[in-house]
Amino acid sequence: MFALPLSGFTSALILSSSFALCFFLFLKASRVLPLDRGRELAFAGAASKGKRTSAGLLFVIPACAVAAIFSRFDTEIYLYLLLVVLEMLAGYLDDNSKYPWGELKKGLIDLFISALAAYVFVYFQNTPFMLPVFGTSFSLPPLITFLLATALVWGSVNVVNITDGVDGLSASLGSITLASFLVFSNKYFTMGDFQPVVLAFLGGLLAYLFFNASPSTHLMGDAGSRALGVLIAITALKSQAPLLFIPFALVFILDGASSMLKLTVLRVTNFKSFMANIRTPLHDHVRKNLLYSDPQTVTRFCLFQFLISALVMLLI
Repeated sequence: MFALPLSGFTSALILSSSFALCFFLFLKASRVLPLDRGRELAFAGAASKGKRTSAGLLFVIPACAVAAIFSRFDTEIYLYLLLVVLEMLAGYLDDNSKYPWGELKKGLIDLFISALAAYVFVYFQNTPFMLPVFGTSFSLPPLITFLLATALVWGSVNVVNITDGVDGLSASLGSITLASFLVFSNKYFTMGDFQPVVLAFLGGLLAYLFFNASPSTHLMGDAGSRALGVLIAITALKSQAPLLFIPFALVFILDGASSMLKLTVLRVTNFKSFMANIRTPLHDHVRKNLLYSDPQTVTRFCLFQFLISALVMLLI
């Protein structure tokens, strides 16, 4: 338990402790992870076959443990950590099911956890939302806040999950997004007790990236990507400026939502010419159509996200 706002030393201690613990687990406990069976519909999906998957297990649980140790005893924070772990467990079970779960089943589980996260947020949060670029704030009725927060968490889970298709991409983008919210919250003192959670997950993601850098040996799987999606959405809510999710997670949104939009239009209208020349997710389009290598895809996507986040912070 530490006083807020966190000192530089305390922040460094949380980040390094989480990194060290996760790195150690990746070195010593990776044999407990299952082997990937390949991604049938993804571009170059067969290349992932045989790699250790569900690696989210080895950074989500230790990051949550470090966050719990360094956080104040706060029911709200512990409930958020529990929901992140539950989403991780759902993803892990899906990763390792003999028959992959259907979209309806996964969607309902994501919706249930998203609604729980939104309820916890509405129950404990009573401060207005900020519009930092415009220097103002606004308040919403609890029911509207609940519905919008549920949609934010559910959307974040899905776009992050879809983006996890290239070595190093999701973890790199996730690190930039979390760091952006951390910088914002340090400037406006908005995140409060949730700051140790973000630092702990940053350390975990950096440790995972060591093993996920192209060519990777470990894949986070749904166990990692879905949990990361929940965490990013809660971070946006706790920053008191959830609209910043749009610029701070813009690449996630463009990459993941493009796939969701194309699939939805195709199923609802059977309009096959919609986005016919664009392969989705976009990370598959640039690799197959523009011949980007995996490192080029990660570097260029991350540079774009870093530029957008930096511009927004300068405007603020």
